[in-house]
Amino acid sequence: MSSKKVLLFLGEGFEDLEAVSILSVCGWTDYYQHLAKVEVVTTGLHPVVNGRFGLQIKTDLLVSEIEPQDYTALAVPGGFHFHGFDEAYCQPLRDLANAIHVQGGTIATMCVGVLPIAEAGLLQGQKATSYAFSRNRDNLGRIQELGGIPTPGPIEISNRIISCAGPAQSIQVAKLLLESVIGTDSAEEVFRFMNGTAQNT
Repeated sequence: MSSKKVLLFLGEGFEDLEAVSILSVCGWTDYYQHLAKVEVVTTGLHPVVNGRFGLQIKTDLLVSEIEPQDYTALAVPGGFHFHGFDEAYCQPLRDLANAIHVQGGTIATMCVGVLPIAEAGLLQGQKATSYAFSRNRDNLGRIQELGGIPTPGPIEISNRIISCAGPAQSIQVAKLLLESVIGTDSAEEVFRFMNGTAQNT
C-alpha cells in the first residue's frame, strides 16, 4: 500500500510523551501489511532536538528542507518555554502550518503547541484549548487575543485543527490525527492491535 506522511515539528524542550505518542501510534500502521502505512518525518530548527525529560531526537529534515506538499498532516507537540520552546514561535513553522492546512491537511497540536498555530492566524473564529497551568503565561487568554475561541478542553477539533489541554490526552490526539489520515475504520483497527486484547467471539 502507498504510504502517507505526517510531519512532526519538535521545538527544543518539547514534551516527551506528546512527541512519542505521534511516533508510536503512526508507527503501528507498519505492523501489518494490509494497513496503509503512515510515515512520520521529524523536523525542527536543529539537527538534534532535546525533550524536557531527557528524550533526544535526531530530526530527519530541518524545517528549511521541508516541501509542504509532501505531507498529509502536521503535528506540533507542546513544550516548556523555560527549556527553549519559545523557538517554536517562528515564521518557518507558521508558513508550514499555513501551507499544509490550505492544501487540506490536518494539524494536530498538544498543550501549548497550539499557540504557534494560533500565531499563524489559523484559529480565527475557531475553538481551541491549551494547557491551563503555565507558570507565567495565560495560554487560553493568548488564544483569545489571536482570534480563537478558548475552551477548557480537554480536546477540541475545529476546522481540521486538533488541540488538547495537556499530555494526558496525547494518545487520543494521535488517534484523531491517524483517523484524519487513513480513516476511522483503519485507525480503529490500529488501536485494536495496540490494545493487545483478543476480540470477543
